[in-house]
Amino acid sequence: MKEIPKEINVVLDTYFHYLDVKLPNLIHSFYLYGSITLGAFKNGFSDIDFIAVVKRKVSDDDLIILKEIHKDVHRKFPNSILDGWYILNEDIESLNEEGNLCIRFNDGKFQGLHKFKINSIDAFQLKKYGIAVRGLNIDHVDISVNWDTIQTNMRDNLNSYWLSWLKNSKKFPTVKYLSLFVSLRSIEWGILGVSRLYYTFKEKDITSKVGAGEYVLEAVPKRWHKIIKESMRLRTDNKKSYYKSIFTRRKDAIDYMEFMIKECNKLIR
Repeated sequence: MKEIPKEINVVLDTYFHYLDVKLPNLIHSFYLYGSITLGAFKNGFSDIDFIAVVKRKVSDDDLIILKEIHKDVHRKFPNSILDGWYILNEDIESLNEEGNLCIRFNDGKFQGLHKFKINSIDAFQLKKYGIAVRGLNIDHVDISVNWDTIQTNMRDNLNSYWLSWLKNSKKFPTVKYLSLFVSLRSIEWGILGVSRLYYTFKEKDITSKVGAGEYVLEAVPKRWHKIIKESMRLRTDNKKSYYKSIFTRRKDAIDYMEFMIKECNKLIR
């Protein structure tokens, strides 16, 4: 189990204070997962991924207060985004492939009701890496995921979302086309996003963005090392670019993503 960073505890203390005052006895258990539990949290870049198991159905009045709490926490800690789910206690152990509608928050805002499915990467992370901040230890929660189904879902994600993302990045003049020239975040999102999928297909596990970058540096030809290292700069505090030309960098990013999508598809046939 990874230690929770001090800056996260400060945010969570504030969050729980608001909850205890405004919505006492709502939370049954509270779990962290994501970059924090993978030992890859970077303040200002990483979200605080959580799953809150609640004792009762969240009413309309409860939801208004939850929105206020998230808004207040986000205002107080603008670089620490609470990204999570609120799931009924009776639902957490009855999850299925169809999924249960659950309250979703991201970027400090309510995102509506979304389905939380048993064979999702979120459920997998929760069961394998989840840290209990309040309530039951995750080992006592009966969640059983099917890895074959998760891999199928991730294959669909690869050939829908990521393939579409790549195609849009080639189209002029789209936002994604231009962002690959000027935005290191876009480079990071694309390169490390498909690299994480490659790691998952190979290892049947998950890793952080930096973990994926380090992994593919050992797995792909040196031809791609430069763009991989460039994509990791935001996470490793390297201020100096590996590139002199943004045009070359953009071309390498697109070429690498095309290469990696093909490599991923080879692994899952």
